Amino acid sequence: MRILFVDDVESDRLLGQAILERAGHTVVFAEDGEEALAACLAQRMDVVITDLQMPKAHGFELITALRDMEHPPPIIVISGTGPYQLEIADALGANFTLSKPVDPDALLAAVEQIESFKSD
Repeated sequence: MRILFVDDVESDRLLGQAILERAGHTVVFAEDGEEALAACLAQRMDVVITDLQMPKAHGFELITALRDMEHPPPIIVISGTGPYQLEIADALGANFTLSKPVDPDALLAAVEQIESFKSD
């Protein structure tokens, strides 16, 4: 799967890359919501994994913009901002929400569930 990983913290992007590429996925990066939206408009992504607290465009703005696309990609939110923020992300249309620090098994399970939905 082609996965867009959106986070302004380089160490979080590298951790996500290691987890996802080890599982056989292709990972593309964006450092903020604006860059992520541009990447999604330029090429189709199978899934978007995003942080919430980022410069230029908050994760909530990204979720809303992605949901407004004609063919929106599934969205996984990973954030350390607390359960309330994750509940808002869920209400805005995130398919899965995970807390930081990310549990590699939970991340891969969410991606695998999305992959199984797409193949049905």
